Amino acid sequence: MGVVFEGREIIEKDPAVPFRMNETILSLLAGSRNFLVASSTLVPEHQLTVANAVKEGGHLQAITSERIMQELRRRNQILKDDSLRGRIELHCYNHVNMHLIVTDSHLFMALPRLDGTSDLENIIISKGSGISELGQDALLPLPEPL
Repeated sequence: MGVVFEGREIIEKDPAVPFRMNETILSLLAGSRNFLVASSTLVPEHQLTVANAVKEGGHLQAITSERIMQELRRRNQILKDDSLRGRIELHCYNHVNMHLIVTDSHLFMALPRLDGTSDLENIIISKGSGISELGQDALLPLPEPL
C-alpha cells in the first residue's frame, strides 16, 4: 500500500526504543479528526487517541465483532456520553479479521497472522491524497448501525 501513493518508509525495530512504531501511529492518529475503523482486536492506545479526537469534534465509524463491541461498551467512556452519540456510528460484523484505521490522510492496517490474531508489530501505514477514499471504498457499504 505504501508504494501506491507516496513511497514507503520502513520503521526499523530498535531494541532501545521498542514502542517506536506505536508512537508514530499514535502521533498520526492524534492529528486526525475522522476515523473509519474495522477491527477484530482492541488496541487501548488507539482507542483512547480516537476517543479524544471524537471528544474534540471528530467523527468515528467502526465495524467490529459483537465480542469487541461488548468490551468497548464496558471500557470506553465516550460510548456512554450521549452528547457524542451523533458523531459515533458502530456496526457489528463478526467476520472482521484485521485491524484497519482510515483517517483523513492515513491508512493503518495490521493483517492477521496464521493463528487469526492481528499482527500489530507489522503495521502498514499509507498516506496520500486518495488514501481516505481508498479505505472507504474497501469498507463500504457498512452493515446497519447498532
